[in-house]
Amino acid sequence: MDLQALADTFSNREEITDVTFEPAENHWLQTRFTPDDTYVAFYQSGRCSIAGCTSVEHYQEIVQRVNSVMQDLLKFEYEPDAEISNIVATADLGTPISLKALVLELGMEQTEYEPEQFPALMYRDSEYVVLVFASGKLLCTGLTNLDAVSDAIDSISSQIQAIV
Repeated sequence: MDLQALADTFSNREEITDVTFEPAENHWLQTRFTPDDTYVAFYQSGRCSIAGCTSVEHYQEIVQRVNSVMQDLLKFEYEPDAEISNIVATADLGTPISLKALVLELGMEQTEYEPEQFPALMYRDSEYVVLVFASGKLLCTGLTNLDAVSDAIDSISSQIQAIV
């Protein structure tokens, strides 16, 4: 896919509020779709990635908007496959956490905490990673469905609550 031509075309579309293509810096075309400024990156392979969705329904709406624009531009009739390959979710426990104590509670096998290099504790499960910040905020990544994300956050939260 010719990303420069796509960038030029997108610049004239009212559904797209921001178009950035800097091939010397990135190998993708960065866009934002209206009305909520959802970020969509387009790649030369014809694939795209969507970031900033607040729910599965929101993701499906953005997929529809992207498909609609691309069908209009490229004149194809089929519905391209869409899949969720990674969910990034945040949670707030509402209380500060001693990350040094948490490392001891969770064990060194599954945790990394080097405050000189990064301000969060990294908890690694076989399927996901949770970043735990001293503020009590969590960031979970690596899963593809909301039930699994909820279970992961519940699991780490209950372990944290045991030491708070």
